[in-house]
Amino acid sequence: MNEKVSIKTTKSSLQIEDIINFQLYPINSFSESQELIKYCRNQLAQYGFCVLKDFLHSNALELVQQESQLLAPHAYYAKRRCNVFKSDDDPSLPVDHPVRFFMDRSNAFVPTNIFDSDSLFKKIYHEPIFKQFLAACLEAKNIYEYEDPFAGLVLNILGDDCQHPWHYDRNDFSILLMIQPAKSGGIFEYVKDVRTPDNENYDLVKQILHGECEQVKSLNLQPGDLQIFMGKNSLHRVTKVFGDTQRHTAIFAYTTKQQVIGTATDSQLLFGQVTSKHQ
Repeated sequence: MNEKVSIKTTKSSLQIEDIINFQLYPINSFSESQELIKYCRNQLAQYGFCVLKDFLHSNALELVQQESQLLAPHAYYAKRRCNVFKSDDDPSLPVDHPVRFFMDRSNAFVPTNIFDSDSLFKKIYHEPIFKQFLAACLEAKNIYEYEDPFAGLVLNILGDDCQHPWHYDRNDFSILLMIQPAKSGGIFEYVKDVRTPDNENYDLVKQILHGECEQVKSLNLQPGDLQIFMGKNSLHRVTKVFGDTQRHTAIFAYTTKQQVIGTATDSQLLFGQVTSKHQ
């Protein structure tokens, strides 16, 4: 894959007010958005996530759906086995320890450099109003775009027999926009605050991995739903997809630190390529 390649997707002249549904979510107005921000903060504190349904105008949603169809064939597909902690096996531990429980992870990502400069996804990702709103919801002074040439804005593709098994995120938070759900499967499941900085809570992790935990909640996200999720300590997965309808989600990667770039190892695993920036 060439680092400079981009896929022509849309020449739409839509402005941000034509893309984000400011009527439902007045994030463009400081005074009018305060109740919404308070609601999002409460949802994040209580449930570990917040979902804003119909975040995009209907015509903008149609355009990003068309764009995702054009981008999807350019995704990098990868399959590997991994545990919850994204770590290596440890033979010194008991055979039934969660660190030794490995699952198939199979998915595909369209990296940032494939999106055209006129992409509607990029318009959302770069929009200052959007970033300011997210920072307020997360009670952060600022959030910043990734400097990584591949991992800032990505389209995640899950086709037939693909899944994201149980895992934690490296980031404190993730921002996801549902574009196209699968016809069958592809359900987001999670358990809030499984671990703490001082306790990995292996017993609960084991219950979750073996389907013995009653705390598992699910979200059946629909097109146009924006999800803010605190995934660093909340175990979560996307169940296996079945059928010929792919699951498409846009992931807007931001951090509270400036100039963040992923590791060469992660870039090779997720996108099949690295650059000098990753070394």
